[in-house]
Amino acid sequence: MSEAIRFLHALAQAFAAMNLYSPGHPAAARAATHAWEALNALFARGPDHAFLFLGTAPIHDGRPLHELATWPWSARLAKVGMHRIEFHHGVPLEALDQLLERIQGRFVDGGTPADESVEPLEGIDYGAVIVEEAEDPEQLPVESEVPVEGSSEVMLDMTDELEAFAFIREEATAGRLARAEADAIVRLLMGHFHHHRLPQAAAPEHHLDYSAVHAINTTCLAIAAGRAAGLERVDLHLLGHAALLHDIGMARLPEYFRAATRLSEPERATMEQHPALGAELLLTVGGAGAELAAIVSWEHHLRPDGTGYPRRRFRPPAHWASRLVAVASAFVSLRCPRPFRPAWTPSRVLSYLEEGAGTVHDIEAARSIIALVRG
Repeated sequence: MSEAIRFLHALAQAFAAMNLYSPGHPAAARAATHAWEALNALFARGPDHAFLFLGTAPIHDGRPLHELATWPWSARLAKVGMHRIEFHHGVPLEALDQLLERIQGRFVDGGTPADESVEPLEGIDYGAVIVEEAEDPEQLPVESEVPVEGSSEVMLDMTDELEAFAFIREEATAGRLARAEADAIVRLLMGHFHHHRLPQAAAPEHHLDYSAVHAINTTCLAIAAGRAAGLERVDLHLLGHAALLHDIGMARLPEYFRAATRLSEPERATMEQHPALGAELLLTVGGAGAELAAIVSWEHHLRPDGTGYPRRRFRPPAHWASRLVAVASAFVSLRCPRPFRPAWTPSRVLSYLEEGAGTVHDIEAARSIIALVRG
């Protein structure tokens, strides 16, 4: 958890304490002191910090905190005109106390109180931000989009989504699952379909970024296929969640495997453990709703001809989501540049999928992906 998120959690506890207790109550004072200590921990990362509260995920220094996508205080602060709060190094406890009192006054009055002091607070600036919204989400501006010749793909700047997935991978390396972040990414990716039939994240400049782009683009392709098949929104979200985390077991392997260009036989045997490692992580710490993701993680390297891995004594058909994600993953992998080869063109990848349909790739899943890409 970042220091910014810790501070916002402490801030929320201070708001809650002020609602429960009378002014000056020791419990409210302790909560305010805890928030101030969390703010000082944040200052250890840098001297100035700006937060925006626009009703969605809070934004810290220009980066949306997707981990707090459902944080209720963001909407409450926005409703009372407290859209922007900036903290500068050296904020005294008294100034933070006064800020909390002013915010509490706004919560009580439902807006800016007429008697709110205009006296500046030492080290703190705050105010409202005017946000203009289009009435129709399909009319929202689309930035940094690059169409791909001969394909329905549109490459977008998805920096926020990629950074959020990097955090998910870090958590998985430590044996944790950042479920809230995964759900937030899937919701953001589904939003891109207001504008595009097949959105994709621009390929990384450095191959170590491959895992994030691979996860994001596989998710987009799986969601696009699910939309074409007529899945409802809830099922699309579950499919997107499974696609996003299908390769999460790679984070449970040694760091060496992120950049390896050639594997020995023992190393390949280790690498082939990642489907089981991913499924184990999802079943252990994924919580309710992670069952499909665990199945897809386990099965996404199985092939229709009975080969693939992990090796099984019995060979029941793989789940339809596993078969779809496997094809989407293969398409995305070949479309990304790697340290040992350049990116393949869309036509070359589609020819590969057609040639392997029925043996390497599920026939129906391959047809679905091919139709989507060709448009």
